Amino acid sequence: MDKIKTLALLVVAHLGILSNAQDKKVFQNVNALVKETQRVISIESGQVIDTAYLRTLFLPTAHFSMVGKEDGAYSQETMGLDEFLETLTDEYYSLGYHEESTGEIVDEYNGMAQVIQSFEGEDSDNETGKGVNSYQLVYSEGRWWIANMVWAMSSDDGKDIPKKYLKDD
Repeated sequence: MDKIKTLALLVVAHLGILSNAQDKKVFQNVNALVKETQRVISIESGQVIDTAYLRTLFLPTAHFSMVGKEDGAYSQETMGLDEFLETLTDEYYSLGYHEESTGEIVDEYNGMAQVIQSFEGEDSDNETGKGVNSYQLVYSEGRWWIANMVWAMSSDDGKDIPKKYLKDD
């Protein structure tokens, strides 16, 4: 009987997360959804990233790719949603991480959108990094979903990031 109660509780909790996610206005605006992603992954030391909620921002088939130069040649690493969320449970993130947009360009057409966004991140050791994220989104089932995310880190503290991706100061 306890197993049935536990299973029922898990199902209700899962449905609560999904219904809560569906009600949020953040799912009706491309830029708001991208900013929500950064809000969720930005945590103070000792906090845990809410990967169950983060999952609701993405299509189940989403892919995550990091592009960079290694030994002078471009390379990439790609993972699925489950692996990405597992990565975010690493101790590195539990020590604190903050990421924020430093500019973005949003293009939207007929149920699809792309956001190219410059960002700055800081970890618990006060190490900072700058780079560019590219989000591909689709509108389906009455809301926006992030379909894929690709990012690249700057190799020279952001000086190589095209100015069109940076906020005007």
